[in-house]
Amino acid sequence: MPTSRLRWKGALVLMGTLLAVSSTARATDVNGFLEPAGEGVVVVSFTAESYDEFWAGANKVHEPALGTVSTNSTTLFAQHGLTDRVSLVANLPYVNTRGDGLAGFSERGLQDVAALLKVRVGAIGGSVRSSLVLAGGIRTIASDYEGNKPVSIGDGTADGLLRLVYLMQAGRFYWSQQVGFDARGGEAPNGFPVYTELGYGFGKATVSLLYNGYWADGGTDIGEPGFTFPSNEDETQRVGAKLYGQLSESWGVVAHGFTTLSGRNSGDTTGFSAGLVVRY
Repeated sequence: MPTSRLRWKGALVLMGTLLAVSSTARATDVNGFLEPAGEGVVVVSFTAESYDEFWAGANKVHEPALGTVSTNSTTLFAQHGLTDRVSLVANLPYVNTRGDGLAGFSERGLQDVAALLKVRVGAIGGSVRSSLVLAGGIRTIASDYEGNKPVSIGDGTADGLLRLVYLMQAGRFYWSQQVGFDARGGEAPNGFPVYTELGYGFGKATVSLLYNGYWADGGTDIGEPGFTFPSNEDETQRVGAKLYGQLSESWGVVAHGFTTLSGRNSGDTTGFSAGLVVRY
């Protein structure tokens, strides 16, 4: 594959990290693509998502006090190549969330800033290319928001993030598989994120299928005695699809839709995002 096409394919799949959500208990997901030394990509995206049912523990319910909870997120994402084997990733969302129910819950502000260092620790060439990427970093609050609310923009914690990613490329097809561990601060239980991307390129477009899973290591259920929202056993499984279009050597656009398959102490969310991608 020519170098320019390989570099753009790395940009195509970066939007997998931009599945904006209304709780920091979700994963900061990454794929196995890195940027060449001295080059990078910046993505600005807008996400709209909503739910009118949620899981209290394992039971799905509707709460009139909440009504339909809508969340709009504007996210700035960047990945920069420090060397050909090391990239720095940063992510910062501004979130506006509100419920239209009787209680009138709402909150807006900067959510959490996250930064990870991605290192390619091994690679195998040939017609089918494989690589292994190790990533580690932090996520912490970016504003003074309240985390212990039924409708909140985050959990208000400082977390350590660890990711291991396998990437396979064969012609225009790629498969990226992440497993991870979130060492969460405060009352929030630690978590285990899993993220899968399957993609195929068609000329200047790439279509990707996505899967996100997040499992918590214990925690409380909504409604049980003494629970807090940051301490919830917040779990979810989502699927989505993404379409990327390359406009020029430096510009691209992306659209992404997703829905929730199952959850625990989380919203039955569906959503859509669109973004602008700039290479430098």
